[in-house]
Amino acid sequence: MSGQFVISLDFELLWGVRDHADRRSYGANILGARTAIPQILDQFAANDVRATWAIVGFLFCENKEELLDCVPEVLPAYTNARFSNYGYFDEIGRDERTDPYYFAPSLIDQIAQTPGQEIGTHTLSHFYCLEDGATPEAFEADLKGALRLASRRGITLGSIVFPRNQFAAAHLDVCARLGISTYRGNPPGWAYHAAKGEEQTYPRRALRLVDAYSGVLGAHSFAPAGGSPANVPASRFLRPCAGRLARLHPLHIATIKLGMTAAARAGAGYHLWWHPHNFGRHVEANLAGLQQIIAHFRSLREAHGMTSLTMAGAA
Repeated sequence: MSGQFVISLDFELLWGVRDHADRRSYGANILGARTAIPQILDQFAANDVRATWAIVGFLFCENKEELLDCVPEVLPAYTNARFSNYGYFDEIGRDERTDPYYFAPSLIDQIAQTPGQEIGTHTLSHFYCLEDGATPEAFEADLKGALRLASRRGITLGSIVFPRNQFAAAHLDVCARLGISTYRGNPPGWAYHAAKGEEQTYPRRALRLVDAYSGVLGAHSFAPAGGSPANVPASRFLRPCAGRLARLHPLHIATIKLGMTAAARAGAGYHLWWHPHNFGRHVEANLAGLQQIIAHFRSLREAHGMTSLTMAGAA
């Protein structure tokens, strides 16, 4: 069996970070993501690379009226009110032209029109499944809202990426019942175990950081698995080339390449993921890193028959 190269992107704009950031502190990254996305799509199209774009449902909305109309009957009752994106509706503009931080139908159209791209869901509201106060019932209402919004545009959602990689068996049961067939699980090991925010301790985060630049915990390749929904586990988060660790970015890219090579030789899967807003600063440097990764995939495709697949295709 040939190796599989899977890419998924968590497309969320400001909805994904609003609990700890806003336009002033993170707006440049959000606007930079809007610049990066068409160029990412160009790289994918030019190299026949497939990817799954897990999109926050609110981004489908054409305007604030549609956004308010899609609010589900059951809302998340997080103990920490900052986690609820429904609490930020008063700051949202009229539409994508006036508020590019919260609306993205034009970008979604570009994704849908690019060959080989799958549109999946990142839930309706960027729902945090494991935070205190969240319930499976609220998650189900949220996911139904995402399915309705996509359906209005002729899109059937079959894959899910859970925000902050938080999920449990009850949430997978909801997904299976609503027709979601594929999800992105986490790499094996304690450092990557699904957990709420307060359990993401410094030792966990430090070990993931070390692993990102060294591969000390292994390649994290995966074998196709069954189940409903089927798990297509993450292998590596593509970290941005920015900040104090920018000088170490070549080590990070090298670690990803080594993992891809190991998967190709073993006939296993390798699942790379990131957020478009990770490319929002130093756009050109981050696109150059992606270009290196895609060039390495092309060499593995030629030498070992590695294939590019969406999450649905990998399952």
